[in-house]
Amino acid sequence: MLGFLRRFSLPTAALLLAAFLSGFAAHLLYGRWSGAAPCPERVAGSSTAADSSPAADLPVVDVMEVERLQELAGVLARVRGRVYRVGHSSKSNTYFLDFGPSRSAFTAVIFSSTVDAFLRDNAHPNRFQGREVELTGRIKDDPKYGLEMILESPAQIKVLP
Repeated sequence: MLGFLRRFSLPTAALLLAAFLSGFAAHLLYGRWSGAAPCPERVAGSSTAADSSPAADLPVVDVMEVERLQELAGVLARVRGRVYRVGHSSKSNTYFLDFGPSRSAFTAVIFSSTVDAFLRDNAHPNRFQGREVELTGRIKDDPKYGLEMILESPAQIKVLP
């Protein structure tokens, strides 16, 4: 092993160490900024990962409670509010259920990979425009897009009376 290290000069070894440390720091920062939860099984209101509450036992948070939603980033929760607008990207066939007029409003995202499931379940995303809904899923605080929830199944959204 010592022979391997002797092949590198001190400046080269320092450069390699700096490159490794900068890559490690970038990895840590990405994890922090991407909103990755420290424990993927974390559920709102639970104290340990072993606690597994059914969705009905999760607290309901209004979409206007921005601070509370930010606290629950990475956590399974229920979110309730009125869909202000349904946007659609024809380029990616992605639907966006916006809960307010600004870009900073909470958004539910339905990617093209799950649009067919919504259509099969007679739950076209445009159907939710102007309706009061309740979403169940993980809240994500994306640095670029803000507070959002990715809907992977029609079972995650319920139209309220």
